[in-house]
Amino acid sequence: MKLYRVSITPTSDFATKLKGDTLFGQFCWAIYYLLGKDRLEELLKDYREQREPFLVVSDGFTQGYLPKPKMPSRFLNEKSEDKKINRKKIWLTLNDLLKGEYAKAKQEKEIGSRDKQDMSLHNSLNYKTFHTGNGFDPYALEVISLSKKDIYFLLDENQLLFNEFKEVLTLLSDMGYGKKSTIGKGRFEIDKIEEVSVESSSKAFMTLSPFTPSGIKCKEIYYDPFTRSGKFGANRAYKSAFKKPLLLADVASVIEFDSIESHQYLGSAISGLSDNPKYKDTVHQGYSIVLPLKELNYD
Repeated sequence: MKLYRVSITPTSDFATKLKGDTLFGQFCWAIYYLLGKDRLEELLKDYREQREPFLVVSDGFTQGYLPKPKMPSRFLNEKSEDKKINRKKIWLTLNDLLKGEYAKAKQEKEIGSRDKQDMSLHNSLNYKTFHTGNGFDPYALEVISLSKKDIYFLLDENQLLFNEFKEVLTLLSDMGYGKKSTIGKGRFEIDKIEEVSVESSSKAFMTLSPFTPSGIKCKEIYYDPFTRSGKFGANRAYKSAFKKPLLLADVASVIEFDSIESHQYLGSAISGLSDNPKYKDTVHQGYSIVLPLKELNYD
């Protein structure tokens, strides 16, 4: 499998954070629309059966940076008296991360990020009467203004050709990502796609998106929990739209093994997201791309 870094420029506000599992789901819908239902079913067959996935998608990160691993400060060479400052230092370059130079982590304001969350006020409308309810039904929608981002894609080109991948990603950028994409949210332009070469052998690995650690035989795992209360999208957004909640390990989790192992991704596909029999074929990305870390020092 090949690892690609896709640099994007958001061209509208977003109503959903750039999370890898959501991006994977929307990528599948773009395959459905561009390449057809049969092709999507073909790609998801091995995915459901826990064989090699055709694609694993990361979260979106500030361009040029990756998150600092979520593990105890003693492994990060951080001083306990600087705890408040260290909590804000959350971004590392890829080279610094791979070399284990965690002390070079930077704060959000130091890396030129212009991400900003705000609330946009709207009013509910009854489309049968074209009036509000009892006079006035306001609600607030959280919108996110994003700076340029990097998204990592681990692609099996034996299953999905690179040219097909680019065409599907272009369609996704035009469709929009996440909530309220039908009113213009979640649009972006693709600036660059470049292959990234990373060593895949180590005793410890960091994840680039939420994933399920279930079934992984490891020495230790360090993570923040992430609850996914998802909804079906596109053609399935109008009946039994809510998925069963999932408890995942969030991005930047660290998995340590007893001996050196080789991994480009960890985790598994997740099924059984709905009691609706029509949706039994749905799968959730429980995989994550992983990057190798320096061996953890317990001294």
